[in-house]
Amino acid sequence: MNDLAQPSQLKPPPPRPLLPAPDHDAPETPSGEPPGRGGSGGRLLGLGALLLFIAALGLGVWRHYQQHRQVMDTAEQQADFVPTVRVQDVTQRLGTVHVTLPATTLGFEAANIYARASGYVAKRYVDIGDHVKAGELLAEITAPEIEAQVAQYQNSLQQAHETTGQNQAQQALAGVTWGRDSVLVKQGWVTYQQGDVDRYSLQAQQHATQAAHFNTAAMQAQLSYFNQQKIYQQVVSPFDGVITQRNIDVGSLITADASGGTSMFSLQQSDVIRIWVYVPQDSAFGVKPGVEAVIRVPAMPNLTFDGKVTRIADALQPGTRTLLTEV
Repeated sequence: MNDLAQPSQLKPPPPRPLLPAPDHDAPETPSGEPPGRGGSGGRLLGLGALLLFIAALGLGVWRHYQQHRQVMDTAEQQADFVPTVRVQDVTQRLGTVHVTLPATTLGFEAANIYARASGYVAKRYVDIGDHVKAGELLAEITAPEIEAQVAQYQNSLQQAHETTGQNQAQQALAGVTWGRDSVLVKQGWVTYQQGDVDRYSLQAQQHATQAAHFNTAAMQAQLSYFNQQKIYQQVVSPFDGVITQRNIDVGSLITADASGGTSMFSLQQSDVIRIWVYVPQDSAFGVKPGVEAVIRVPAMPNLTFDGKVTRIADALQPGTRTLLTEV
């Protein structure tokens, strides 16, 4: 009985601490990591990114400044740059410079002969290779319509002359009539109305006579034109030369149109020739009228012809940079 404890002597166990109820909405933390350390790591990561951005921005500004400084230094160097050149006194080159250049041989005068009157070739007097003189007849053109027009205007001109004579006679008669009636009007023997008729009749005859004169002059001009066309039916040589081309035969139709027609003959003056040379730019200095030249023809290798520069173009050709020179 002694071994049993008394109820008053038994001590109750110490109270256990109360734990908070688990929050199911709170974010889970890694096992073994105390809460609150995850937020500290995020702040460190953001701070590191900000530092990297500031460093990159500073590096870009520094590089831009270096480039700007380099450009400014280059501009200052160019502004202060003084070129160094070598100079030498100009001296005249002694001796003669010889150049061999291709050239073109032309006749001193050349012309394509066109017809000034339309019609048919009635006669042809020259052919290729014939030597002709200035004014020599080369061919004749026939045009019956020109002959008819000449005859028509001759008759019209004669009629105009007769009309002019008739108007002059009527003007003289009107002048005599008005001279007599003007005195009678003043004396009262003729009415004023008759005097006005006589006076204005004289003025009308004067204007009619003047119109007849102008008509006669117009007819004369037309007749002169067709007479000149008749003269153009004879084709003559403009200068001494040789026929180098013939494009017509007897019976050929000729049109008086130099722009669209075909030339009748080609004529060149061959006793005096000229040479055209295109001198390059590096050899053009010193070329002037009077400079001697020697012409060699490949077909005649044993012969040379002496000549002199007569004309130069005084300007280089834009495309070839050469100077046209005539020998």
